[in-house]
Amino acid sequence: MKFWYEACWYKSGVPQSPRNANALSGTSNMGHRREPRLELNLSATLCGMDASGRSFLESVTIHNISGNGLLVENKRNIVDAADIVVVRFGHHKARFKVAWVYAIPTNGHQWLGLRHVAPTNFLWGLDLPVPAPDEYVRPRLQVRRRHPRFGCELAVEVRIKGARTPNWSTTSDVSEGGCFVHMLNVLPAATAVEIGIWLGQLKIWASGIIVRNVTGFGIGIKFTELSAEASSRLRESIRGSVQSADRRVVADDMRDWETSIVSEVRTLA
Repeated sequence: MKFWYEACWYKSGVPQSPRNANALSGTSNMGHRREPRLELNLSATLCGMDASGRSFLESVTIHNISGNGLLVENKRNIVDAADIVVVRFGHHKARFKVAWVYAIPTNGHQWLGLRHVAPTNFLWGLDLPVPAPDEYVRPRLQVRRRHPRFGCELAVEVRIKGARTPNWSTTSDVSEGGCFVHMLNVLPAATAVEIGIWLGQLKIWASGIIVRNVTGFGIGIKFTELSAEASSRLRESIRGSVQSADRRVVADDMRDWETSIVSEVRTLA
């Protein structure tokens, strides 16, 4: 049997395989999973107790496996999250806890995310990948930013209530909703600040809150109060700068692949 390592894309609770989203985008980043998955298509049996206390024995398909668990497709909607089940494959068996459940609306099948009660790197004769982040990345399917960001370096003055001296620095990107300020010794998240921004000879003020801090790099400030005049002047000042690429934008080829793979999964189901 041929096995191959590839990431499995999870969209709206539906696992979709076997393509890797990063392979399409041409990037290679640390992914969101703790360990890579071994893609396969094996028949097994699932047994446990349903909500009414009755035992069941179901034929299922194992779609991928890791040291921590399985991705399983069940033909009947009888398993709930947090249930303890036993999966049997040949003469092997192991206990799992149901981490999540997704009911496929088209045919009544279930996708089950099972977490191994006793994680291992060797299961059922399969030499599994060692725990390590893989390249799986959840694709961003829509832009969630309210305002476009522009890469521009503006002098700023950041003041904290009660502090005697302000922090002087510059921005790396700015929008009408906030900015990122260079700062080595970052301020705590959720800190309320007043920020003055120089637009040439003009200085505007805004109230804000720190929503992100990266030690050694800087802080992300979200504007909570900015006058209409100040907002207009800021917009006029930054719109001539280069707009920062939004990592949440999905390329057209990714959308085409999304459509094709969803149709493929529904056909297989």
